[in-house]
Amino acid sequence: MPHLGFRFSFGLFVLTACAVDGRAVASEIDAVFANDVRPIFARNCITCHAGTDKQKGGLDLSTREAVLKGGASGPALVPGKAVQSLLMQMIHRDGSPHMPPKTQLTDAEMATLAKWIDALPASTVTGEVKEHKGEHWAFKKPIQPPIPTITNRTWVRGPIDAFILAKLESQNLKPAPAATKIALIRRAYFDLIGLPPSPEEVKAFLANDSANAYEKVIDRLLSLPAYGERWGRHWLDLSRYADTGGFHDDIARPNAWRYRDYVINSFNADKPYAQFIREQLAGDEIAPNDADALVATGFARNGPSNDKNMGKNARDLQKYRMDELDGVISTTFSTFLGLTIGCARCHDHKYDPISQKNYYEVIAIFNGAGKKELPLPGEALVEGKLKDPNQGIMALVDGSAKVPPMRLFWRGDINTPGPQVEPGVPSSLTPVALKFPEPSAEAKSSRRRVVLADWIASPDNVLTYRVMANRVWQHHFGRGLVETPGNFGRSGSMPSHPELLDHLAIEFAKTGKLKPLHKTIMMSATYQQSSQQTASTALLDPDNALLSRQNKRRLEAEPVRDSILAITGMLNAKMGGPGIKPRIRPDLLPTSQRNKWPEIPADGPQEWRRSVYIYSKRQLLFPLLELLDAPTTTDVCDRRTESIVPTQALLMMNDDFVNDQAGKLAARVKKEAGVAADKQAERALWLAFSRAPSAERVTDAVAFMKKQAETHQAGGRGTEAAETEALIDLCHVLFNCNEFIFLD
Repeated sequence: MPHLGFRFSFGLFVLTACAVDGRAVASEIDAVFANDVRPIFARNCITCHAGTDKQKGGLDLSTREAVLKGGASGPALVPGKAVQSLLMQMIHRDGSPHMPPKTQLTDAEMATLAKWIDALPASTVTGEVKEHKGEHWAFKKPIQPPIPTITNRTWVRGPIDAFILAKLESQNLKPAPAATKIALIRRAYFDLIGLPPSPEEVKAFLANDSANAYEKVIDRLLSLPAYGERWGRHWLDLSRYADTGGFHDDIARPNAWRYRDYVINSFNADKPYAQFIREQLAGDEIAPNDADALVATGFARNGPSNDKNMGKNARDLQKYRMDELDGVISTTFSTFLGLTIGCARCHDHKYDPISQKNYYEVIAIFNGAGKKELPLPGEALVEGKLKDPNQGIMALVDGSAKVPPMRLFWRGDINTPGPQVEPGVPSSLTPVALKFPEPSAEAKSSRRRVVLADWIASPDNVLTYRVMANRVWQHHFGRGLVETPGNFGRSGSMPSHPELLDHLAIEFAKTGKLKPLHKTIMMSATYQQSSQQTASTALLDPDNALLSRQNKRRLEAEPVRDSILAITGMLNAKMGGPGIKPRIRPDLLPTSQRNKWPEIPADGPQEWRRSVYIYSKRQLLFPLLELLDAPTTTDVCDRRTESIVPTQALLMMNDDFVNDQAGKLAARVKKEAGVAADKQAERALWLAFSRAPSAERVTDAVAFMKKQAETHQAGGRGTEAAETEALIDLCHVLFNCNEFIFLD
């Protein structure tokens, strides 16, 4: 009986008959097993499941402890209940997977096994799901750590620097020199708004010698609408945002963009993080008449869906719903709590104190919620549908206070139901069990999700504020203090600076707002270091785990495209609304078989908006962004890859958008700098790199343009046209430079 994935004991009935006067009963069951059951196992199962050397799927048919402990697929038996036992479900003719794999037990054999299981004492502990607690660092409540005592006090500007320097000094290391003002302003602009500073903004900053000049830059950037567009994009990576459902049909979601705009607006308003959490998990229960709160519940609707292709029978629909709920709670726990709860769908979590029972308790919290397309305030539904499908709210709401019962499913299989569970969260994460309201005939919602949201958003939650503080740090340094931002469990990374992380989490929980956290980090001497590496740091801190310098970082996909538009002067600053669909090469369009991307001859101002507004089509990711490591939207992306591959260089050299924008930059340069080649080169370099070019760089650029002009003239172009083409070539080269795509 291979691959059952559980542990089972021949002698279970003898060792677990616990009634004081139950010896006779146990003896009778023993006789049934020895005379009738054992031969069935011997004929069908022993080959694969006898002893440690021949044990498959975690199934051991030799000891009592094996069945009590369970295996990868849960316990084999529910004592006294053959129908609910995994063993009987898998040997049934319709069992999936079916055991034994190549034969079928006879009706008489199955009846014998069923009779034996039904006779087992109900006191047998098989079927129990273990609860376990842990002392893992992430589950301990943070305590405000003392500020370390350090030697180099002149370098320290605040607690962050003291924590960093203490570790550096313990390794006899010194921090890197401060970054230049030019490097610092470019770093700040890209970190906060994802756009380069203009030459004029750089010159103004360089000319300002006041002590608070840099602080004023930070304050201004945090106040710009572009801040929400930049940091909203980070959140959309976590929430699996897309404008289509994916899979075969890739059905359009005409109202998904409202969630994207909600996120951007929330960041710009510096909405309290607790409120941000509560709205996304339970906006309909908190403020059922607030459009923004309803839109926020799109957080639980963003994942891929395949509604039209999941069958119509009850089993298929139930399985599909469980898959969708799995996506919801896995995203919720990974995003807000940094835990991989999805690992417990089929068995107890292998590393963290999350049991399979815990998993289904969390599922029970969402089990009453359903997908709804709601009208905007003041607009009624027509025959139960939106009058205009492009107007409305894509929400997740409870239909009533009555929630269907939730069962645990052994191995995550709906064909193997286990005991019923009540709503809850892992006991290892909260000292006091959450109290969920009893169903009420008058209530319109179960209010289970708001209980969960309040618990997650509480300033006392040991994980929530650590996880988000770490995410903010990650986007300012390229790597979090915990390198696995979506996994704070035992299989994740340990924090490089645990006391600093606790300090940041505690301070963040006090204010509950992100903008002060940004400013605290960016005002530190640690953030303002250069990326310069010394011989000592190369030897003792090669990966920069101790933050002996700032990390050199490649721009993400969206800032690359947005920077091109910004320096050409073509960036359309319009915010919000349905997604844009810039030009995609016609030969790539057939790869999208449903909900096709339109074919347009060229981009225009309508398409020259920020990349966060590009229509996110799951079946056809926007090629320029995809090749620069923009994530897929199927799963949570808590840390983007930073690949450096030849296809990226080929893209930047040959992509129509990049080539067209090189022409736009050349036109801007010519308009602003005149016809003199040296002035054109200087202005182009200024725009591309946000710094004054050296005389040598200008000379090289002029020589390049001269050579290119000669080549174009040899090809039949007139002098003026050849010089224009040469300037375009220079602009194209600048887009392909490391200085353009990397931050110091």
